[in-house]
Amino acid sequence: MLALAAALALAAAPPAARSLAVEFGASTLRYRIVHKLHEVEGRSARVEGKAVVQPDGKVLQRLRAGTFRREAGFLGLGQELPADAAVDIYLLCDLDLVYGRLGNRGYRVAQLDAALIGGRIYLAAYGLRLGATGLTFFDDDVTEFFSPHAAGKSVMFLAAVGHGQRAPIHG
Repeated sequence: MLALAAALALAAAPPAARSLAVEFGASTLRYRIVHKLHEVEGRSARVEGKAVVQPDGKVLQRLRAGTFRREAGFLGLGQELPADAAVDIYLLCDLDLVYGRLGNRGYRVAQLDAALIGGRIYLAAYGLRLGATGLTFFDDDVTEFFSPHAAGKSVMFLAAVGHGQRAPIHG
């Protein structure tokens, strides 16, 4: 199923107007825990793992293959939805870089950037009838889970997307 891949591509596409975060080089990186990679990349085989997508949305780097449903549930404050989704998308940024370039307003800019990306994830997922939900998370544990790549970054947003193994996510 390529619908989830299409939703993620739409969400990663550059916005019509550049956000302040992008303008100042402080864009949000997207980290994913993929539970059904065949839905994300159109593969016939089931391959799971954690990955990072660069801010341009074009480069997917697999950080580690494996099954991480238990970890996804824990990272999402012990909730079932992130453990059940097809993919969990975490938006992280380097707040030190943001503060260095934008001062105290930097956190608000980083949150706005993540919210805009998250909104596009929701719209794309709902438009393709996949379902999505935003969740809260254990900040430091998410950073540790995606480290060493995510070391020094802070989590701004989490979206669980796609039909789960037990039931669809309702929006």
